[in-house]
Amino acid sequence: MKILNFWMVALMALSLSTTFVSCSDNDDDDTNLAKEVAGIYNGYSIGECNMFSDYLLGDKSSATITANEDGTINLAYKSGSGDFTLNNLKLSAKSFSGSGEVAMSMSGSSTGSTYDYTLEGSVNDSKELTLKAKVSIPVPMGDMTIVFTQGEVPFIYNIAATYQYNSSLEIFVMNTSYGSTTDCKAVITRASDTTVDVTLNGFGNLEGGGSSMSLGNFTISGVKVTAETDGTYSLSLEEGYESTDSTGKAITGESFSGTIAVDGTATITTAFRPGSMPMPITANFTGNKTASVE
Repeated sequence: MKILNFWMVALMALSLSTTFVSCSDNDDDDTNLAKEVAGIYNGYSIGECNMFSDYLLGDKSSATITANEDGTINLAYKSGSGDFTLNNLKLSAKSFSGSGEVAMSMSGSSTGSTYDYTLEGSVNDSKELTLKAKVSIPVPMGDMTIVFTQGEVPFIYNIAATYQYNSSLEIFVMNTSYGSTTDCKAVITRASDTTVDVTLNGFGNLEGGGSSMSLGNFTISGVKVTAETDGTYSLSLEEGYESTDSTGKAITGESFSGTIAVDGTATITTAFRPGSMPMPITANFTGNKTASVE
């Protein structure tokens, strides 16, 4: 499971101090509605702020809703990066909302600042829960949004990461090496539940003949990901691709392939023509998403 490297989120048990009052003639209806939505909902949590987006905060998140006699509900939410507890939430057509304060600590500190947050959720007729929390955090992190989704984590999140450790980027022209660098990375981001976008960084840091080509970073979009039976992942494109590098040069991709090994090693090969270059350049990238590979 991924964890935030720069924040250890310690969410303290919270409760709403607001007292909700329901009309006496609707007590039975409210109580029945609360019992309908009560239950344990399992899923995963995704986070987004200025520092990251579409980030898997918890792959085993859960939300437990219990019904109170007055028709309100209590919510205990375990996001994978901390816990929210909200009591006496009033339902409105199986929807609810609340607010409170959350304590967050940085770099493993036992103390931290307290921030306001809001939370809203709903349960549909198929008893599927959607849940969203927004924590008000100042820059540089900025407001953090945490979204709970019921169900299994899409496997694409297992490879969406930055591969920058033990990395190497080398280019070839007609099987002749034109330079290499270890100052490089590949950024893989989720495009859909079965595809990713792959950005190769480091062409400007090449040493050798390739340093005179003035190549920039570029992104290959819509790469198909296939989960193999041995635990690896295959990356592929059925045809070529078009892109633009960071210097504004047109990139015409002729082929792309790659694998993500069980130990987190990414191996990527792509052949492309920058600008009007008549012959393709082949780039080989390897790198890991963690500092050490077991």
